Amino acid sequence: MNFFCGDVDKIDIDKKEVVVSHGFDRHSHTLEYDHLVLALGSVTNFFGLPGVAERALTMKSLGDAIQLRNRLIAHLEEADTECARAERPPLLTFVVAGGGFAGVETIASINDFLRDALPFYPNLKEEMLRIVLVHPGEYILPELGEKLGRYADKKLRERGVEIHPKTKVAAVRPNEIELSNGEKIVSSTLVWTAGISPNPILDLVPCPKERGRIKVNANLEVESVDGLWALGDCALVPDPATGKYCPPTAQHASREGKVVAQNIIASVYGAPKKPFSFKTLGALAAIGRRTGVARILGVNFSGFLAWFLWRGIYWSKLPRMEKKVRVAIDWALDVLFTKDFVQFLDQRALAHTQTETGAAPWNREHLSTAEKINNRVTA
Repeated sequence: MNFFCGDVDKIDIDKKEVVVSHGFDRHSHTLEYDHLVLALGSVTNFFGLPGVAERALTMKSLGDAIQLRNRLIAHLEEADTECARAERPPLLTFVVAGGGFAGVETIASINDFLRDALPFYPNLKEEMLRIVLVHPGEYILPELGEKLGRYADKKLRERGVEIHPKTKVAAVRPNEIELSNGEKIVSSTLVWTAGISPNPILDLVPCPKERGRIKVNANLEVESVDGLWALGDCALVPDPATGKYCPPTAQHASREGKVVAQNIIASVYGAPKKPFSFKTLGALAAIGRRTGVARILGVNFSGFLAWFLWRGIYWSKLPRMEKKVRVAIDWALDVLFTKDFVQFLDQRALAHTQTETGAAPWNREHLSTAEKINNRVTA
């Protein structure tokens, strides 16, 4: 197997070629193929709302999480200074848009992180924090049903999170987030988890699509194009059980990948292909403070048991035993010792840490981990 890491610039299904570029000089390569699998996922959809794409943080990668962590610590550091009293409201107000899995887990993590870190800042008090979740539906986590959604709503509110149901973000300006009900929140931090759209690279592929996603048959083939397959978020996969399309979840995508691999081998050797069929096993979400909500095989769980199941299932998905052991040890240490509230100032996240209010990252080029939260980094 040959692995090539680069960005797709062009897909020519007639010549069966993919043009990719890589490196700082964007050097271009043309790769020929017999079979091409499109598993490009999705991208964040900002719906053209004013200021959102320019000012919102996203939560789709480890780099996004590092960037958000850096922002939280930078704001706490800035707000803790005596001269920042007037700027504390925008610095200490954090808004998450979207009440699905990503939004709820993000707001719960932000809430836990900030409240655990606050004792290290003598000039800050809990009542200064404002943590807001904006959701267009009647209740959060609609994928899990109303009962679990209401439970998660109750727990988050008890822990100090404001939840605005039936509300959307309308616009974002410096230090201000305007909601669809006309309310304006003084804040310089918005995390956007309120929508996705198909990867724009799919526009390069002339094949049948619906709502930007590639239509495939039960074998995950694009019927009108020889040697082309698609799966995951970028594909519309028929669900034989419902007559509709499979949901774009990781559960489905990981199993679709195995079926595509088997079917490519089958097509090479002229063997029968296997249609994709899978029933969702369930869904889980962590809502902070070692509590969670889960629906597994139609059975609802909540509280510590749901959180334990959530953590155990994701732990089992880690590659290699070495990583599983390292993560398990780290989790055990979290129970016994205080967390390290540190910034990760690597080159990928460094440029994004500066905020609208002037809270900037420490100007140090090769810091992978900054000093602990109660020690200043000196330039």
